[in-house]
Amino acid sequence: MDIDEAKSILIANLKGSKRKRSSLITIARATRLLLRNYGSTKKLASEFDVSRPIIESFDKINDQPKEIKKLIEEGKVLLDASTKLSTISDITKRIELANAVAGLTAFDTRYVIDYWKKHPELSAEKCKRIVLDSKSITKEIHVLVIPLEAEQYNAFQLAAKTKGLKTEDAARLAIMEWLEKHAQGEKL
Repeated sequence: MDIDEAKSILIANLKGSKRKRSSLITIARATRLLLRNYGSTKKLASEFDVSRPIIESFDKINDQPKEIKKLIEEGKVLLDASTKLSTISDITKRIELANAVAGLTAFDTRYVIDYWKKHPELSAEKCKRIVLDSKSITKEIHVLVIPLEAEQYNAFQLAAKTKGLKTEDAARLAIMEWLEKHAQGEKL
């Protein structure tokens, strides 16, 4: 690859869609070649009107071990994940984490790596399982609107406050208590 080809690659891939025309590895190689020519990430970023972190992220791909580059080439590890993985100095652990997060979303990848950094004694797979298992469970929730006169509402608010509850928590508790009584067959 020569300078002109490297410039063409960056022009075609740095701006616009997140989906790149060239592979991330090709963009990384073009970035490294041009960095040698421009001398700094600041100058290169300015030339292509992008931020320094974008240039730095692409350049960091060049320093990844071959196992991670293969995952990047296959599209299993994306730019954001590669950048986050670059923060792990232990190459063996970095490769283990890359394999664990391959195919995950950028957010999940970030959470798995951050979790591992807080718990380095755990395996990458264990961290992945913990993070993915902790994701929010979607529940259907219904909202009930109950018209109350001002006097009733104020009395209810005061009763909730004296019990140390938020108004909505007190309402939920009152309804649950009513449902329990109703389920037990008591008169309403």
